[in-house]
Amino acid sequence: MSSSTTIPMPAATDFMTASVVTVAPESDIVEAVEVLTRRRCSGAPVVDGQGRVVGVLTQECCMRAISGSIFNAEMPGKVDDHMVSDFVTVGPEADLFRVVSTFREQDRRLLVVDDHRVVGIITRGDALRALAALRKVRDARTNDVDIESVAVGWSALTQR
Repeated sequence: MSSSTTIPMPAATDFMTASVVTVAPESDIVEAVEVLTRRRCSGAPVVDGQGRVVGVLTQECCMRAISGSIFNAEMPGKVDDHMVSDFVTVGPEADLFRVVSTFREQDRRLLVVDDHRVVGIITRGDALRALAALRKVRDARTNDVDIESVAVGWSALTQR
């Protein structure tokens, strides 16, 4: 008789990027653009002096700020003039299905936040790689899948 074990559901900490590029709200937007382009980031959390996340600076925010300043011949301003204040977070313990169901259509990234501090970031690509890896494990061990976890996860994915 073989013992069967369930496949553990990955948590956000298992597939997030822990090394996160951040910018300060009082930073000049041009300097923030330089950081984003140098680090090849499509966006970055905006973190205040106490380390709390207060917004997200996206490429779209930066493009609007820079193009507007060029067109109007004015200074582009600070990060907090252009950051997005409506952003989505998950906790470090959020399972893969919860993370996937949390992405909104316009979201390219989710911030992993613990006690108002960014501990990681998850892109759509990160979540997709985690799903593909989970699928491979499941396919290799079909009889070992914890059907309750799958049902709860699927329910979270399909309820909007």
